Amino acid sequence: MKLLILVASLATTLAYGADPGPSWASSVTTGKGPGRFPPAPNIHLTYRFGWSGITAAEADVRLVNADETAKTTVSGGTTGLARTLFRCDIDHECTSRRNSLLPIHIVQDEKYVSQLVHTTIDFNSTSVTSLREVTPSKDPPKPKTLDFYPVYSLETALFWLRSQPLTDGEHEVMVVYANNAAYLGTIKVVGRERIRIGQTDRNTVKLEFSFKSIDQHLQLKTYKRFKSGRGWISDDEYRLPLRVEADIFIGYVFAELETSDLAF
Repeated sequence: MKLLILVASLATTLAYGADPGPSWASSVTTGKGPGRFPPAPNIHLTYRFGWSGITAAEADVRLVNADETAKTTVSGGTTGLARTLFRCDIDHECTSRRNSLLPIHIVQDEKYVSQLVHTTIDFNSTSVTSLREVTPSKDPPKPKTLDFYPVYSLETALFWLRSQPLTDGEHEVMVVYANNAAYLGTIKVVGRERIRIGQTDRNTVKLEFSFKSIDQHLQLKTYKRFKSGRGWISDDEYRLPLRVEADIFIGYVFAELETSDLAF
């Protein structure tokens, strides 16, 4: 009986393929590769972050291009009243490939009042492996692996998205790995819109996005903390992220550009 089961299993595998992949994989659009829009230049950006209109954090973002790679660094933390209630500082570094816009390696350090969190993420041509180390902790860290390709980080997802035509109504679907977890993101180009950023009115491309989490078995799960999101990138030769808003279980959070410097 065991032999018959083994033979039947082998026959089914040969007939239908050893690993057909998850059903949602056919919806992913990143297989077409980067678009033709020029890559982002070396740039220094600062952002403010908040909750329901109240500024609660700030971040310094730098992109430096080399011959074959690009390095994105982010450093920031809570500010003002929010810092007295919740002290948090984050340093993040992502190395990516300039030709494919795919990530190679991420290192992130989070510092809280009584805890340190060190995360490393490695991307290759078949999978993603992450390790999250918490100090102090009674349990040893365990690596997590996602067997899927291609997978993007948050910053390289933006690089890939901005490279596309971004015509009104365009849909893009991609797998994004962020902060030790994987998500299937769906982004729609809503249209063009003029909004005020700081004291300046800017022409923008408006996007709407949604996410579902991906578990270790490549099954999609509803991400209950996130309801919906929208973003605006500059409709010019730079396509900078100007503002992002996300509706979550406690209102909405936002990030907005404060300063940009192309000659740092």
